Amino acid sequence: MNRVLVVYGTKTGCTREIAERIAQRLRLEGATAEVFSAGETPTTEGYDAVVVGSGIRMSQWHEPVRTWVTANAEALRVMPVASYTACLTVVSEPGKADEMRSWSKAVEDAAGITVVDSGLFAGWFEPKQFGFLERTILKGMKAPQGDFRDFAAIDAWADSVAPKLGLSPTGTHVV
Repeated sequence: MNRVLVVYGTKTGCTREIAERIAQRLRLEGATAEVFSAGETPTTEGYDAVVVGSGIRMSQWHEPVRTWVTANAEALRVMPVASYTACLTVVSEPGKADEMRSWSKAVEDAAGITVVDSGLFAGWFEPKQFGFLERTILKGMKAPQGDFRDFAAIDAWADSVAPKLGLSPTGTHVV
């Protein structure tokens, strides 16, 4: 059975739930998928593939994820890796997809890793999840409020990335 490490960075919990959903889908494909925050500094040892993702702050992945990728770059260069980014800009400025993808690409390039696929997902602006300063900035930017995560799109991406990570489809999908 393939073991997949799913690592995420989040401040509000949005990206954690996306990571958990990705792991759930990979399990349906027969993988043993484990989810860890980058801040927990999980090791890649014993895993066959990695999915790593982050929410966005100031056009960057969260610092703990950037640090984790850099610290594990050597291992990540020799195994299948998929990445994803979750951010509200997907909703507020969908025409900036290439720019949003560049935020994960910057981390990948700095670590010298090549990913098998890169997902881009809408996030949320749930004001109660943000601190005063971030709420004020997001409101000033007229960011739409709500949870815009599209779990059907996340599921579809996880299903499509599974074979790229070396997983063989089981043919069974349970929602």
